[in-house]
Amino acid sequence: MANMTLTRMKLMNPLEKLTRDRQSARSHEDSNADICFLSLSQDGVPSVRTLVMRDVTQEGITLFINKTSHKWQIIQSNECAEALVWLPSVQRQYRVSGRIEELGREVIESNWHRRPVGSKYLDYSYERLAPQSSELEARDSLVQFVRGLKDEIDEDDMSTPEQAAGILLRANAVECLDLNSPERLHDRNRYTLENGSWQQTVLMP
Repeated sequence: MANMTLTRMKLMNPLEKLTRDRQSARSHEDSNADICFLSLSQDGVPSVRTLVMRDVTQEGITLFINKTSHKWQIIQSNECAEALVWLPSVQRQYRVSGRIEELGREVIESNWHRRPVGSKYLDYSYERLAPQSSELEARDSLVQFVRGLKDEIDEDDMSTPEQAAGILLRANAVECLDLNSPERLHDRNRYTLENGSWQQTVLMP
């Protein structure tokens, strides 16, 4: 077997590439442009959910969650996580791995009021009706509760709930799979953060 050499080089932050691809996906009205699939694990049991990507920064992916949710409990016991971003319009997949950090209260305070009105009332429901993911007797009980909240509290009078939080998946590794190559010879690369610099390794697709 011929000797194979791992290709490693210092390069720009791969999250910048993800940001550009996300912008391109938005221009194509790609419904995946603003979501990611967050993978968590507790006691060896995997748990995956779809979340809205609030932002992609030089450090990682910003997400908003509610601390009444089961995922917050998992994060408290294991902060390691991975987010998968699949952008079909540009035919690229990103796997962003790292650790989750809670952002300062000012982040959620400055952004919560931009949420869709229905999401705001749902956040209130987590604290006043039942925690996220808890069992309900029937869906109608939630519908009626939210209708009552809307009668009781005007949207303009709502304040950021205490359990609403912003988190950052701080990336230490990013893997990119590009499916645009001819003859199905996909371009696959892993980027790892080492001593403050990103390094690239070419992978067998």
